[in-house]
Amino acid sequence: MTDRILPTPGRYDGTMPTSRARLALLALGVVVCMNGPAFFLQFRVFEHWWDWDGPVVRESLIALAVAATAVVAMTAFGPGRWSRVSKAQRAAIVLVGGLTAWIFATSLWSVAPDITRGRAAMYIGLACFAWLLAQLRFDDLRTVVLLACTVVLVASAAAIAFSDSIGQDKNDDWRGIFTNRNSLAPVAALTVILAVGLAIERRGRVRVGAICLAVLGAVLMLGSGSRTAWLAMFTAAGIGLVVVGTRRARDRWGWPALVVGPMIAVGGAGVVTAVVASLWDESTFIQRRTIWDLVGNQIGERTWQGHGWFTMWTQPDFTSGHELLQRGSAHGSIHDVWLGAGLIGLASFAAVVAVGLANAGLAAWRRPSVATWTWLSAISFLVIENLTESFVLWFSYNWVLLLVAALSVGSARSAEVDRPAPSPSERVTV
Repeated sequence: MTDRILPTPGRYDGTMPTSRARLALLALGVVVCMNGPAFFLQFRVFEHWWDWDGPVVRESLIALAVAATAVVAMTAFGPGRWSRVSKAQRAAIVLVGGLTAWIFATSLWSVAPDITRGRAAMYIGLACFAWLLAQLRFDDLRTVVLLACTVVLVASAAAIAFSDSIGQDKNDDWRGIFTNRNSLAPVAALTVILAVGLAIERRGRVRVGAICLAVLGAVLMLGSGSRTAWLAMFTAAGIGLVVVGTRRARDRWGWPALVVGPMIAVGGAGVVTAVVASLWDESTFIQRRTIWDLVGNQIGERTWQGHGWFTMWTQPDFTSGHELLQRGSAHGSIHDVWLGAGLIGLASFAAVVAVGLANAGLAAWRRPSVATWTWLSAISFLVIENLTESFVLWFSYNWVLLLVAALSVGSARSAEVDRPAPSPSERVTV
């Protein structure tokens, strides 16, 4: 059973011709944005460790940014094509473009202008890469992301199996080919969400493969010991279930059924709050609160305009203030955006995330299905992860996919999901 997104009459149809080669190239781009593989090669082959300007990480990111920008420049806005882009999607493009422009503008007053300028320019390429992904049909987008996840998770499992010094950190938590467990676990959790949705939809070998991939992701999450990834995954899956379930209940029993959804949501929020409260005094949150306080003090010096995008973590005067500041991020995208781009950048960032989340939520509400549940759960997971990790930095796949969600507004991805009639052997009751 496959999902295809219906073109919206009179508008850009939100899809691009796909082939296996094109999907493989896009998946390679997602792998680059996962950072772990590039850092792994950089360290193991070139013996150059955690450095964004190293010979593998920097060059691979530049190649991705230049290639994506070139493709968009040549194909996306050719004669007549811009007129077929919906008004809502144009607004999203302006919103994403405004944030990207502001990020680049922070180089004008940055504490290290050259560093800010170079890194901010990369985010223009990431926005273009997100645009290319946003044109894919849902099935193809899921294939791209799952292919990238499969590559890094299988490689991580091999690293863990064959070398403790490579696959585990000093606390014996699994990190695979990533630099730490908090980079491995979110990829594994995203894989579980996407693979579970695929397993529900399909039969035969595809279902078996999806189940195996979901199990691999769950096992790696367990070995990583990351509690925040588990909490984010279950919360996100619950959000998707509440939206889809409430809409289906309304369609079956009428408007009174809408009372059930909010009640379940409130109960779920209470459970999540209780779990967070139980973990609040554990080291993972104690350390984060310490970092947030330290970063907050620095934010106060340039509240509105920030210190320059993704730059303060290169400044010894700042990072030497506390040992936790030597970890390279605020462990929370809100703090890092505010630190680098100020309150203006934070407002723009919040708007982009809100549009992406709202778009996924509306798609799930308008046409509840396994596909729209998967997409909403995945986007919700990415948003929640940004509360305790700085995924807006690091040229991350997380940020790219959030941009995809935002750029899909008003396009075919927010239209109805049409399911071709399955053959008798493919029918699945959900």
